[in-house]
Amino acid sequence: MSVPAPRLIVTLAVALLAATMTGCDAKHDDGAGAGAGAPAATGHDVDEAVARGRRDAEQAADRWEAERAADKPRSFVVRGGLPTQVGNWEPNNQAFKLALADGCFAPPAPGVLPPTPVDGEVRWADGVVQRRPATAPLQGYGKSVPAELKSRCGTAQSPRLTVTSVSATTRTVQTTEGAATVPAWEITFADTSVRVIDLALTDDPPPDLGRSIESGSTATVGADGRTVTVGFDGSPDGPGPCGSDYRPVAVQRDRVVAVAVVGIRKPGPTVAADGVRIACPMVMASRTVTITLDAPLAGRALIGTAGLPLLPPPTRSTQPTQPAPAKG
Repeated sequence: MSVPAPRLIVTLAVALLAATMTGCDAKHDDGAGAGAGAPAATGHDVDEAVARGRRDAEQAADRWEAERAADKPRSFVVRGGLPTQVGNWEPNNQAFKLALADGCFAPPAPGVLPPTPVDGEVRWADGVVQRRPATAPLQGYGKSVPAELKSRCGTAQSPRLTVTSVSATTRTVQTTEGAATVPAWEITFADTSVRVIDLALTDDPPPDLGRSIESGSTATVGADGRTVTVGFDGSPDGPGPCGSDYRPVAVQRDRVVAVAVVGIRKPGPTVAADGVRIACPMVMASRTVTITLDAPLAGRALIGTAGLPLLPPPTRSTQPTQPAPAKG
């Protein structure tokens, strides 16, 4: 069970919500009376959407190639796994969940917080090692809480958590460069059995998702090496304005293939017979699109428009160990 979502998860959630609403966006209402149908997407509309998707895929491929220039250190973007919560809040401690998100902590007793090292090692599964600036225990909690809500810290709604111990450990996390073993902090609190495992190093910000063209989340490659099926969450495959069709667009380069998934709205009534606007359920559907590459994927990376890998990334050539600059 995860503690308050890292920024990567929040960014993805926003993009997927946009995908869900594709079929019933207000812009699709043609303004006609009850029972009026939304016009089908014209060939021009589809061509524009595909061109926009191709531009996004090209930009993603450009960023991927620039980030992997021979003289650049490897990026460290955690895709999930930390922070993690071990155990569940007891019935009488449900308010602790909000307190943790708020970063509402009582001043730790002397000696509870260990010294923070200067840096630590990220060890990728392919043998590459990089040193990154360390982060102190409890750093980052509550930073995203609006100022007007800070006053709830210490109330029954968000009581102060008492940290009883912090110990250094390691964890394996998934990054945009594959699995990596990293330093972590294991944190315990008074009056609960819940523990939190948090990252003990600075990570890089995730890619900017940009426009809300759907970015795939998974992919499989057929036996021929050319047939790629991309999975993602989007609008359902149903009739009417709540459904959408999807078309993949691939930008194929020597080291990377970037895939954009373009949503194409379906025609149908946007207003019911009683004059009430049709509301689309905010439930995402699992969708897939398939594209055939010009040549087998082989050792090339396969990414979505967000720059995140759709398959485990291929092994990169070993780079010299080098520190990454601290975040400003």
